[in-house]
Amino acid sequence: MPTERLYYKDPYLRTFEATVLSVEALEGEKSAVTLDATAFYPEGGGQPADTGKIRGKDGTLIVEWTEDRGGEIVHIGKIDGVISVGERVTGEIDWDRRYLIMRTHTAAHILMHAVSRLLEHVDIAGSGLSVGSGRLDFAASITRDQLPAIEEEANKIVEMDAEVRVHVFSREEAARLLESYGSHLGPAHGGLSEIRVIEIVGVGADACGGTHVARTSEVGRIRITKRKSKGRGVVRLEFQVTD
Repeated sequence: MPTERLYYKDPYLRTFEATVLSVEALEGEKSAVTLDATAFYPEGGGQPADTGKIRGKDGTLIVEWTEDRGGEIVHIGKIDGVISVGERVTGEIDWDRRYLIMRTHTAAHILMHAVSRLLEHVDIAGSGLSVGSGRLDFAASITRDQLPAIEEEANKIVEMDAEVRVHVFSREEAARLLESYGSHLGPAHGGLSEIRVIEIVGVGADACGGTHVARTSEVGRIRITKRKSKGRGVVRLEFQVTD
């Protein structure tokens, strides 16, 4: 049974109630718990999994990892006490961690748009996020001398306080929006009938399944910390977000 993804309805949701569908014993005294609905984001699309707690009547799961198994979101960790199938539980996201991840994910999009603004549209060859930092691999020639201008442009977008909108479009609608910003859908989205798009209003849009802040001003300052050539025309930029 697919899990209802509450983080898409409200990425700022910190606590929620749900019903336990299954409890599976794992190695190392850990357990995997599935719920009918969750606000825990599973690892995917370069975004780290959420952590936190799931509290039942007679026990608490310390959620150390969350993953998507064919549409079912599984919460993995150690149970202190007992959690039973069918009981109502309360989930609590590690909010400080999640919010920093949201800021970091939006910062990655801002940095992509900053590079495209200065160098015209460039393709992303890879990406990855952690808590408060990330990396973007650009299929473009980016020199060290260009980094200050890219960082300045990214922080101008932050200071714009632009709205970050989430759309769920047909493939055709998504393609039209991206094309209006001079971008395009990548091959990874081939065959999908619906595509989730993150639009930074007046700046750019990208297909994305992650969680984001509502306005660019929430991101804080973006700082490029490292540039590295990956070969074959690919340059990696590493970045951090700060308050």
